[in-house]
Amino acid sequence: MSKRTYEERIDYYNNKIKKYMDKDRRKRRRLRLSSSSDDFPENDYRSETLVLDRDQEAIIETMDPPPDLRDDILVVFPTNSARILGVFPTPSVSHQVVFRPLTQALAKRGHDLVILTTDPAFKPGETPANIREIDLHDESYRIWRTEVLNTVDGKTDDPITLIELAIKINAKLIEKQIETKEVQELIKSKAKFDLILVEACARPALIMSHVFKAPVIQVSSFMAVPPNYQVFGSPAHPILYPEWTRNKIYNLTVWEKLSGAYDDLRIHYIWRKNEHFENEMIKRQFGPEAPTVAELADNVDMLFLNVHPIWEGNRAVPPNVIHMGGLPQKPHKELPEDLKQLLDSSKHGVIYMSFGTNVIPSQLPPERIQVFCKVFSRLPYDVIWKWDQDELPGRPGNVRIYKWVPQSDVLRHPNVKLFITQGGLQSTDEAISAAVPLIAFPMLGDQWYNAEKYVHHGIGLKLELESITEEVLEDSVKAVIGDESYHTNLVRLRSLMLDQPQPPLSRAVWWAEYTIRHGGAKHLRSPAANISWAEFLMLDVLGVISAVVVVLLAKVVVVVKLVVKWKRSKVKQS
Repeated sequence: MSKRTYEERIDYYNNKIKKYMDKDRRKRRRLRLSSSSDDFPENDYRSETLVLDRDQEAIIETMDPPPDLRDDILVVFPTNSARILGVFPTPSVSHQVVFRPLTQALAKRGHDLVILTTDPAFKPGETPANIREIDLHDESYRIWRTEVLNTVDGKTDDPITLIELAIKINAKLIEKQIETKEVQELIKSKAKFDLILVEACARPALIMSHVFKAPVIQVSSFMAVPPNYQVFGSPAHPILYPEWTRNKIYNLTVWEKLSGAYDDLRIHYIWRKNEHFENEMIKRQFGPEAPTVAELADNVDMLFLNVHPIWEGNRAVPPNVIHMGGLPQKPHKELPEDLKQLLDSSKHGVIYMSFGTNVIPSQLPPERIQVFCKVFSRLPYDVIWKWDQDELPGRPGNVRIYKWVPQSDVLRHPNVKLFITQGGLQSTDEAISAAVPLIAFPMLGDQWYNAEKYVHHGIGLKLELESITEEVLEDSVKAVIGDESYHTNLVRLRSLMLDQPQPPLSRAVWWAEYTIRHGGAKHLRSPAANISWAEFLMLDVLGVISAVVVVLLAKVVVVVKLVVKWKRSKVKQS
């Protein structure tokens, strides 16, 4: 088998499936042969996927092609159709786009899905027959924008303070979502689900696992939030595995290490301290006997993270934590004509600037906006600026503003020289895939962490919006565009990240169906999962050892005193 050519192996598996179909046509349901990546949209992956459903069993059979073709073919016999509930409460497009590839891939494999989302993927009337989207958009965004986004005005607010605010707002937000008519009807229907997918940063949403009594997978649109790691038993260390809330993670002084350790303890304390807001909400909605968020979290089966292990610092994780970094990226599409013409015709190249979906650029401090305008006016490059208004005050002639930009496709254009970003993880993934150097102005959440990674991997620079000057910005732009090492480092990092035995989406789908097939994944649970620090550090054992040492030392002291006393008495007698 190992000596067959790639083409011979394709023929072998095609013949194998044909024989199976001829032998028992009544049992087979579907045969799909596809050479398109549309079913499993991945970074640059193009796979040939053979899928055959059986009635009673699920078998995964993978060929052993040559190393350069190892991602090209996967033969999968999936499970029977299952009913899956997706609960994704965060009103942010950058969060929601991560969940769509997974839910849609599961739907294309024949599963039925009910999805609670703030941003439906389909227009009314265009939703596939086996997907039902419950739209929570209007009220969710009203609450979020009023109470969270208005606190972000371009200043680098303390990330931990913002997270504490988000925890409280999340409880209020999810309560309002639960009270909507459609969600109430779903809860009262007592529908049966085989699997529940819950957004990892929305702890109160885990109550759905109590309502519907089904296995749970938490899905994160970025890295894990601190309680996730504790629940799954992944080791914590303030220097080796710093939390993504930190502003600085490399080249630390002793004082910065102490400060970082304090910040990590503080973030864990804040999550624990604010549990009562979430517990109160749950008990208001589901009665005094409802479980706490800690109890609900302890019942989670698996954790999917939208991050590559390299980006997370190769953190040690148990087998029920799955990395699926780069999940939301889609195959390349043709650019709109105006953007294509601008990019194609640019003589010196293009700078692309966007601060993501959670920051309203027109609400940034006017003096900072003018710093960008003045610097761009002195540069030879064309600029594409994602801007939310019809007009940009002081806009130079080489700057074009757009309310919406197909970011991934723009970044892949060879004329794009630089990406000025807020440092979001999805934007980072897209820049790495396109090998476009970065300059980050972190403003929210994990963006400081990501910007630190830019510098560490040599793929970009980190700047602060509140202190940026024309001179610093201009020098930084020239340095990144003019130094070929940034592009070289990006190409190498991309190669390291994409060289995997299977595409991230295929991996996520497989583990989701694995959880369905086995009615959960508790057997993959680490023995360190959700144990206290006292247990993890064996303080009881250390206490016993310390007590024994103290007793022995006490005995030694007593013996020494007795010997000294005896010698003194002997001297006096002589």
